[in-house]
Amino acid sequence: MANFKDSPHFEVEDQYYTPIENWAKIIHLIPKNVLIWESCMLNATKSKSIENLTSLGLNVIGNTKWDMLEYEPENYDMIITNIPFETKIKQKILKRLMEIGKPFIIIMNSCNIHSNYFNEIMDLDNTQIITPRGKLHYVKHGEEMKKNTSFYSVFVAYKMNLKNKDLFV
Repeated sequence: MANFKDSPHFEVEDQYYTPIENWAKIIHLIPKNVLIWESCMLNATKSKSIENLTSLGLNVIGNTKWDMLEYEPENYDMIITNIPFETKIKQKILKRLMEIGKPFIIIMNSCNIHSNYFNEIMDLDNTQIITPRGKLHYVKHGEEMKKNTSFYSVFVAYKMNLKNKDLFV
């Protein structure tokens, strides 16, 4: 079996990447002229998120060598990322996002928003859930996107003050 493990942070070989179609669903919610940090590269070399977000007209910084658990760029306005599926890493990243305190939009499995850890870590007064119509689909190991995702995802927005009409995309 080929080794698809794409980051030293991941214990298992189950990396999924976010196609441009997912980011396009929220592009209208992102303020213009902000500098975005795509923060969850975590040394993953196969992710195309920076390229995808940039092609949607966003000003994006990020680097596969920047590990958000230990690094933060000096200048940026908000974070947009798809955090890892693995719970241990996810909890560390959520804590780090709260520590940083900047506005963000992240993608998560919808079941996570009902978990104890999510509700204990997140500042719920400043958190909004953006619900996509239908399932978001992902690219696994550089393959083509297949519409067979077994779970539902949501976008979690923090300090975005979105209107109710924008919470369903």
